[in-house]
Amino acid sequence: MLMTSSQVDEEAQHFYRELGYKDCGGFVVDVPGYEQPMEMIMVKGYEHVKRL
Repeated sequence: MLMTSSQVDEEAQHFYRELGYKDCGGFVVDVPGYEQPMEMIMVKGYEHVKRL
C-alpha cells in the first residue's frame, strides 16, 4: 500500500485522485498559533512490490 497526504486547500489532492488514490482520513491542527487547513490522508494499493 502507498500513502500520501495533502492539505485540503492544495491542488495536489486532484493529482493524486487521478493516479488512483482514495481518501481515507485526515486530521486538523487547531492549536492556537499553529492552525492549518485539514491534512487529507490518501492511500492506493500497490500490486508490484519490487524486492531488493
